[in-house]
Amino acid sequence: MQQEWKTFLIQAGAVFDGEKVLHFGYPPDERVAVNSATFISDLSHLGLITVSGEDASDFLQNLLTNDVKEVNSQHSQLTGLCNPKGRLLAIFRLFQWNANLYLRLPHSLLEAVLKRLSMYVLRAQVSLADVSDHFCRFGLVGSKARDELKRYLGRVPMAVNEVQQTPDCCVLRVPGKPSRFEVVGEFDTLQKLWDELSKTATPAGTHFWELATIRAGVATIYPETQASFIPQQVNLELKEGISFTKGCYPGQEVIARMHYRGKPSRRMFLAHTGTDQQPQPGDPIYLANDEAKQVIGEIVTAQPAPEGGYDSLVVLQLARLEKGNIVLEGENNPRLTIRELLYGLEK
Repeated sequence: MQQEWKTFLIQAGAVFDGEKVLHFGYPPDERVAVNSATFISDLSHLGLITVSGEDASDFLQNLLTNDVKEVNSQHSQLTGLCNPKGRLLAIFRLFQWNANLYLRLPHSLLEAVLKRLSMYVLRAQVSLADVSDHFCRFGLVGSKARDELKRYLGRVPMAVNEVQQTPDCCVLRVPGKPSRFEVVGEFDTLQKLWDELSKTATPAGTHFWELATIRAGVATIYPETQASFIPQQVNLELKEGISFTKGCYPGQEVIARMHYRGKPSRRMFLAHTGTDQQPQPGDPIYLANDEAKQVIGEIVTAQPAPEGGYDSLVVLQLARLEKGNIVLEGENNPRLTIRELLYGLEK
């Protein structure tokens, strides 16, 4: 995180835990805003890799699950990096800004992913760099988010995956209801924009942005779940994160075979649990009535819900969904209640 940006956020009331903002001094107001108003959150906990050079697009096209050729100054995309067995090592938001390509991912994955990508450079005219501290970033969520951004910027992306940019600022429309936007840019520009937006949008802790991502049904891969899921198991194709016509990339045969010859035996669902202890990525899930405690799924990610408990994304075996109550391991085996995602699943 830029120290200048961190100092600015502290002056705005931010209380930090490491590099994440816990809250801005009034947690009850933030919990209300998450469900019924517009809120603004710092996104410095996310890492940013720049991919530049004359071969940058072709380089990524040969590695990622989506069609990189569709990314331009007006369009971003979700995409994944897999191992040869078709299991996800990372899920990115890929976008272009000022002629460079950028991969946005959890900062906890950045070093390992950067090392992995570097293995494929060989003779390609490509440069990879961690630019997480070069730019400032925040997210804006809410029914009035689009109108507020338009008021100060003049134009904003209207549809999911659209991009609106200037030399100093890049605005990405990302999945979610109510509307969600990611804003990347230079300190001076984003400082002024934050000051203006926070007059009507409630500043909120980082975990509320992550909660909105969960409720949008967008999976995040963390170190604990690297190589755990095939893209379809976390519904990546339902979020336009896979191209089945672009050609080869690591794991492509496995992913294509599942698409054309069968259906996933595991899928990702939105769930809620009333436990007081936050579920962690990779935590196992069981059937309550199974004395053998066979694992039928695992946590993808979880965040505190304003009404109490935790909302989470979970990958579950489809054949076991009707077999009984689904629970987490822990005191009193907290039960998971499945909730509806914003998009349909294959039957």
